[in-house]
Amino acid sequence: SNGNPRLPDSLHYIDPSGRPNAYQRVILEIGDILQYYDPAKRIPSWGYGARPIDGPVSHCFNLNGSTYQPEVEGIQGIMSAYTSALRNVSLAGPTLFGPLLSTATAIASQSLTSNQQKYFILLIVTDGVVTDFQETIDAIIKASDFPLSIIVVGVGGADFKEMEFLDPNKGGRLESSTGRVASRDVIQFAPMKDVHGTGISIVQSLLAEIPGQFMTYMRTREIQAIS
Repeated sequence: SNGNPRLPDSLHYIDPSGRPNAYQRVILEIGDILQYYDPAKRIPSWGYGARPIDGPVSHCFNLNGSTYQPEVEGIQGIMSAYTSALRNVSLAGPTLFGPLLSTATAIASQSLTSNQQKYFILLIVTDGVVTDFQETIDAIIKASDFPLSIIVVGVGGADFKEMEFLDPNKGGRLESSTGRVASRDVIQFAPMKDVHGTGISIVQSLLAEIPGQFMTYMRTREIQAIS
């Protein structure tokens, strides 16, 4: 559904004039705010739904092409890794969020075992509806126990109505395959076209709930902030 990234009608098209595509706009608008909450600006960045030149389809791979190290330097590092990845992978379906969510949750959980006071935000940009519904729900509910918030932004003209199940504010209660429910609200979803249609910036719309999610996590864990 993204089309050939070498053609102008693709959501992944890299315009020689420098005009950002839909994915780049989301990364720039949201990432430019979030990067300043990490003094080191070292940002783990992954791609999904693509086949590397010499491998099978992957639903969570390091965007920079490194085997072991997913981190890049700031927003420009993400943009460079993204542009490079488009030259080295073939886009492929289906749309799966489970592996991405599990990877981010594992990083958040590692910060607990090392007694680090860190809070993580995972941004996922998608042009389609997920097909691994239950795996995604299970991963969201697991993530609610860790220092992590999830933002999902839909780009392009797809009908994202089915994606509203991801956001408890719109779709009701999420329940895992074992009957668990989320310990707190951790996820927001919005199509970019809807956000821009309101006249409110995507940053205002999607980051508004993060402080509350963070404070709920701190309270439930009885964590005192370091002054």
